[in-house]
Amino acid sequence: MSLASLLRESEQRDLRLDRNSLKDQSTELLRSYIISGRIPPGTKLVERELADLLGVSRMPARDALMDLEREGLVVSRPNGRYVIELDARAIDQLFEMRLVLERLAVSAAAINHSPQNCAALRANLAQMAAAIARNDRDAYVRSDLEAHQLIWHQANNPYLLKMLNSIVGPIFMFISRHTNFQTDWQETEQMHQDLADAICEGDAARAVRSIEAQMQNSVQLSYRVFAQQSPL
Repeated sequence: MSLASLLRESEQRDLRLDRNSLKDQSTELLRSYIISGRIPPGTKLVERELADLLGVSRMPARDALMDLEREGLVVSRPNGRYVIELDARAIDQLFEMRLVLERLAVSAAAINHSPQNCAALRANLAQMAAAIARNDRDAYVRSDLEAHQLIWHQANNPYLLKMLNSIVGPIFMFISRHTNFQTDWQETEQMHQDLADAICEGDAARAVRSIEAQMQNSVQLSYRVFAQQSPL
């Protein structure tokens, strides 16, 4: 099934992009369709179809596909690019690797804590709390991912950052799908608060314990999502 068929119920004016920053806009829009499931796992992404769908030339469409591949949302095969498909084994492997990387990131972020870094984390927590209060799940997803990305940058390790960015797509997908299964938002908010406090206090050991608790909660939610809709 073509992308046009999959998305034909969408209003075409929403798919037409401004001519400024076409690559970034194309990437953002395609990412949102993949993460939301509107472009299902396993869908073949044809450059020409994407360009026609978005109303852009093939170059921005190609660049968007390359960005999404770097993020881990798209995979290349001998006959083209496809949206990732995650099974239970892939969930295990991703979280196993992510836990190792996140431990390193939060520990380094705590060591590198500063008033500026702490202010950024606190501002993010305020955004997250506001999103939860108004039940804005899209805003929550953005704030959750931003929280982790702030910490990754604060770790000040470009090699670690590159590795984490290579799986940011699946992470974003997990967070987005989790919102439909999340029941205790106060617990979620408290987990992020505890992690920010540990980092701002420079307590690396506590930060590691906090991210471990977050990852355990996240992987359990991922299994619940997978049980309801396979593949994820």
